[in-house]
Amino acid sequence: MSVFAEVVLTGSFVGAARRFGLTASGVSRKISRFEERLGVRLFNRTTRALSLTEAGEALFERCEGILQSIDDAESAVRDLSGNPRGILRVAASDAFSMHVIVPFLKTFSQNFPDLSITLMQADGGINLLGERIDVAILFAKPDENSFIIRKLIDDPWVVCASPDYLEQHGTPALPSELSEHRCLTIHARGTTNDQWKFGTDGKIETIFIESNFSGIGLTVKKAALQGMGVARLAHFLVSDDLAAGRLKPLLMNNVIQDDRAIFAVYPNRQHLPSKSRVFIDGLSNYIEKTLIVPAPTMKTDDTKLCPQPDSATK
Repeated sequence: MSVFAEVVLTGSFVGAARRFGLTASGVSRKISRFEERLGVRLFNRTTRALSLTEAGEALFERCEGILQSIDDAESAVRDLSGNPRGILRVAASDAFSMHVIVPFLKTFSQNFPDLSITLMQADGGINLLGERIDVAILFAKPDENSFIIRKLIDDPWVVCASPDYLEQHGTPALPSELSEHRCLTIHARGTTNDQWKFGTDGKIETIFIESNFSGIGLTVKKAALQGMGVARLAHFLVSDDLAAGRLKPLLMNNVIQDDRAIFAVYPNRQHLPSKSRVFIDGLSNYIEKTLIVPAPTMKTDDTKLCPQPDSATK
């Protein structure tokens, strides 16, 4: 059942094989024996695609909860040893994974050698339950109320450009002047972040951006560093470049904190596995020590700006 579920989640026998240390043919044989025992086909197989049959969909809907219960039971027993172990599935954007999580894991993995971390790409959104995520790092609270949400730190947007670009094209003094500049926007999973909010004379205004280039945060940052235009990027992603002068912050008097923060999100379980707890606690401490976040110039809601690193809310 675990192999079957992993084939569904990864979309291939090869992906499930990597997860369990098997060969693709070994996974195929397991699925075939499973189908023979059940007396139904679980997958429609072609040379190019793999899809669930109606029976496969019905089984997957039911086995998710079963496998989660098994994992919770095993985690509870492992926790008795006082040494977190097993596989921890963490979802985060590529940018956050590269700039924050991977450096954090250098020490974390030394402290918890029996934990294996699987980083999953979450640019543009992710299905926490469907993809069996233990911890997701998000920049906005999910709409579902079946998760625990822990705010790690505020992370405001930073509008910025390279010194070379500003020397050639000038520095915008007002948000409305962005229409006269080449702009770069973040695009992930079919959605383009082309509506930038600013505060002007105590009022919030939304500027619609016509971009000359769009991509995930890492590519937009690279484009900004090369002088291709003005970008709006997460503070954690550009903090080092701002400190080194490779990028210059713009429109600081118009920046607002629009509930933009870094959140750790995880399933609402009766028993939080120690592997998840030590990861979240360790990451929170690491972020507090390494990310220095500037105070927002304009607040949209004072109650949203108070960091609560030690609290968890549904």
